[in-house]
Amino acid sequence: MSNDLMIPSNNDGWADEAAEAAERVIKGTLLKFADGQWSKGKEATAVTAGTQLVAHGVARGWVKWWDSKPTEYRMQEPGTRLPDREELPDQDENEWQLGPDEKTKRDPWQSTKFVYLIDPMTAEAFTFSTSSWGGRNSVSDLSEQIGRMRSAHPGAVPVVELQSIAQITKFGRKSKPWFKVVGWRKNGGDEAPPLLIENKDGSSSGNNKAAETAKVLNDELPW
Repeated sequence: MSNDLMIPSNNDGWADEAAEAAERVIKGTLLKFADGQWSKGKEATAVTAGTQLVAHGVARGWVKWWDSKPTEYRMQEPGTRLPDREELPDQDENEWQLGPDEKTKRDPWQSTKFVYLIDPMTAEAFTFSTSSWGGRNSVSDLSEQIGRMRSAHPGAVPVVELQSIAQITKFGRKSKPWFKVVGWRKNGGDEAPPLLIENKDGSSSGNNKAAETAKVLNDELPW
């Protein structure tokens, strides 16, 4: 066998494929949260609470649903505002479909947030998509926490655990997703070691896996 066949090529097509995948709204495996449980993929495989991922990006937009499937995305472009609902089509409620309760007609356009995450051990990509009030609120809480950290450490990226937290709603006590920050990493050319959240006793927050994850992230993030 020729040795030429064993030499990797920079023109093997993987870079183009990755660039195309990066343009998709859903990147990698879809993550969902319902009834206090995280799941992934079309099969809704259970995801263990406490699973740690790097939250490296966020996006928001309007998603149009028809026959229980997303049919159109209107994403907010960087530096622009998200369109108001009144600027979107399908204003006539008579043309709306019944919602999950099969009693009330539901707006086909749902305000949605997307959190992009990566497994630091395998580089597997995940997208958490949520249009619920509790889910969107959890994403906002994480973004505010990132903003506070970046005011002192620009480019900081959080390592989060997938958890749940209780919330009080008009339907009683429910749960919402919680991105529990267990560590921080500098993104983009900063060679500083990871910034770990410390407890009052000086120990790192989280479990042994958090420390292992932080160690892996000691090199700058490749994404």
